[in-house]
Amino acid sequence: MQSSKDLLVFATEMERDAVFPEGIVTGVGILATAINLSKIFQKKTCKRAIQIGIAGAYRSSGLNIGDVVEVESDCMPEFLPWEPHTFFATDSLGLKRVKGATVLSCTKTEEIGSERGKDFQIETMEGAAFFAVCKEYGVQAIQVRAISNFAGFYDKSKWEIERALGELASFFSTVAENR
Repeated sequence: MQSSKDLLVFATEMERDAVFPEGIVTGVGILATAINLSKIFQKKTCKRAIQIGIAGAYRSSGLNIGDVVEVESDCMPEFLPWEPHTFFATDSLGLKRVKGATVLSCTKTEEIGSERGKDFQIETMEGAAFFAVCKEYGVQAIQVRAISNFAGFYDKSKWEIERALGELASFFSTVAENR
């Protein structure tokens, strides 16, 4: 079994290539993340895993496009009652911390975005699965996201993916310089 200190995890090659080209891609969504991250942990042990990617922010969150945040807790509101099925970060990089909702599909309406925004600041499609698998394998977990869009009326043409990825790359470049 291979061992290393940190594992950098991304949902997509686009996210990985913009931030850390040597990172691991698990795939988009809850199932892909759970299955592929489990396979990785069966072959490789690590002390800490950092999931890095983009996210949508709920309008009530006070977040802006390009903000880089850490997810302190995450759950799957479409699947489970929130308590006690909330998963928590077990390490930190010192960023602003937010509550995440892991969803099956990006929020498509302002009504759903407003409702979810009462309990959460951001939404992703992988976060809770990442935290759950890390917990299962005893790996410290950090989830870092940059805001690319507001979760509401679905119009992907308005997402600022390149800007969000640029902010992630800049953040991690600064972290690497300070080590």
